[in-house]
Amino acid sequence: MTDFNSVTFDTPLELARGEVIKNRFFKSAMSEQLGDKRHDPRPGLATLYSRWAAGGVGLMVTGNVMVDRSALGEPHNVVLDTESDLSLFEKWAAAGRPEDARIWVQINHPGKQIPNFLCKAPVAPSAVPLGAGLEKVFNVPRALTEGEILALVDKFALSARLLREVGFDGVQIHGAHGYLVSQFLSPRHNHREDQWGGSPENRRRFVLAVYRAMRQAVGDKFPIGIKLNS
Repeated sequence: MTDFNSVTFDTPLELARGEVIKNRFFKSAMSEQLGDKRHDPRPGLATLYSRWAAGGVGLMVTGNVMVDRSALGEPHNVVLDTESDLSLFEKWAAAGRPEDARIWVQINHPGKQIPNFLCKAPVAPSAVPLGAGLEKVFNVPRALTEGEILALVDKFALSARLLREVGFDGVQIHGAHGYLVSQFLSPRHNHREDQWGGSPENRRRFVLAVYRAMRQAVGDKFPIGIKLNS
């Protein structure tokens, strides 16, 4: 059992699957919007993360990287899929290694939370608008079919596998801030009457399917985290 009175900034943190973070300094995800026209990472991302690593941070989580290039949460998002230039991701992944920092990639799908100048027909668990006066900025979504849900699960798994292959140290599922995973979890936004909605068990089925597919894709030891709103 950890003696928390003895924990300091420099105390290493060993995760459940064996990965060791060198200290307790954690940089949470912030959307950098440093993707190029192809939604590959610009060189500035490697520069940014190398400087954070040089400052002594133990673990850095990137801004949200999209799993579907037809669904961007913001302009200039980075996308990681089979069309990506993986050499640019390798340079980004290597940015923190000289300082023994770790870089995890946060992966995301925005669901209906896509500005209407980026997408005219967004998808979501249910055809429920965001409301609260946001109709001017976000279009009413179309409810996903079950086949589309399963395809999105596969997209999360693909992105996780690719980021492991290019040298990142872990992955974080973005399950917060009103994006797709959060939409499935929410009884306000998920009105489905099939196995993907209704009871709490059904509403969390999507994120659990995403996790299991990702775990199969990256193996037993690779760290997988999740960001959730309380």
